[in-house]
Amino acid sequence: MIICKKGENMKKIFIILIIFLLCAACATPYKAASKPTSNGYFDTMLQTGVYDITFNANEETEIKRAQDFALLRAAEVCLENGYQSFSVVNSSNNSETETGVVTNTNTNNNNYSFSYSYLVSETKPRVSILIQCSLTKDLFFDAKSISTNLRKKYKLK
Repeated sequence: MIICKKGENMKKIFIILIIFLLCAACATPYKAASKPTSNGYFDTMLQTGVYDITFNANEETEIKRAQDFALLRAAEVCLENGYQSFSVVNSSNNSETETGVVTNTNTNNNNYSFSYSYLVSETKPRVSILIQCSLTKDLFFDAKSISTNLRKKYKLK
């Protein structure tokens, strides 16, 4: 329990809250990764019409957003290569989770001190999907619809 004396620590709490809220807006953007371990998407053609798509994200990104971005990239890969539809043949979530304990001790001018600890857990989503593309609209996902709808959902150009 945190006890604040005449607002001494309220400034600190307010600043921490502002930093937290600003970081909440720092989710990984939809972009190409500079290398397979960087944040963003990357894809590999395994054979004609078969692609491995991965989206790596930071700890501020929700898993659903990472899944949607992998699906969006799958739709774009299909469209870029002349395909109209695709099916997800396999998918995996290889997210990394890091956990730690943060401890803080504060002392005021009256030599009154208090300590508190809390557990911190951060998950970095990593979503991979294996897709099979088709030249016709006979597979499960319509590439153009997926691209249009997910771009609209996340306000992407």
